[in-house]
Amino acid sequence: MAFQGAMLLGPALGGLVLGRFGAGGCYVVDALAFGLAFYSLAGLPEMRPGGEPSRPGVRGVLDGLAFLVRTPVVRGALLTDLAATVLSMPISLFPLVNAGRFAGDPRTLGLFLSAVAAGGVAASVFSGTFTRRPRPGRVMLAGSAVWGGALIGFGLAPGPWLGLACLVVAGAADTVSVVSRGALVQLATPDALLGRAAAAEQIVGQAGPDLGNLRGGLVAGATSGTFALVSGGVLGVAAVVAIGAATPGLRRFGSPAS
Repeated sequence: MAFQGAMLLGPALGGLVLGRFGAGGCYVVDALAFGLAFYSLAGLPEMRPGGEPSRPGVRGVLDGLAFLVRTPVVRGALLTDLAATVLSMPISLFPLVNAGRFAGDPRTLGLFLSAVAAGGVAASVFSGTFTRRPRPGRVMLAGSAVWGGALIGFGLAPGPWLGLACLVVAGAADTVSVVSRGALVQLATPDALLGRAAAAEQIVGQAGPDLGNLRGGLVAGATSGTFALVSGGVLGVAAVVAIGAATPGLRRFGSPAS
């Protein structure tokens, strides 16, 4: 909810600061916000992991990589996220699609990203409807598949309102997938390796969207924005289905309560 809320409100607040104080003012506000965040972190109590401690340095990194490779559930969860983001991320295509299909209306372009965030916030508010499910792997796979399907719908939508509705669905599906993936990775990882697994999940979550935006731009440059959107959604859904089929443990994985 914090991430999606920031994506929803951040551009609007940034526009206000930019209009009043210019680009320099935006950087000052950003620096002050980071300073407050670091100050808050400095006051947190020390938290030591329970159980067997992880090995420090390079050996600890290798332990984490070995765990990811030999654990199909965690490996499948991270591959699912990569499939959804690297193959289907649409953000870089928004200006091109807006110019080609919606006459370059800046109001429409501004609503694209907000629609994704609105769907994400809505799914976060009602997260109890899916976090209580006993099979987080199935929920994650379903959320990732719906994300790709909604982006296909956005690419084919004949009008802006239907396109925005598809983006709202995509944002909600993305939140369902991300929350379920996080729960799954934590449940399937021993305490001593939680830091390593969380670091790998963070790398996937940060790098996947950037690579996906690069892929979208390259495909659109060779074809069109609509083709890049639709083909990315199709490939993303196909990859998620393939990962789910190849990793039965991911579909069957359940929380201890189940």
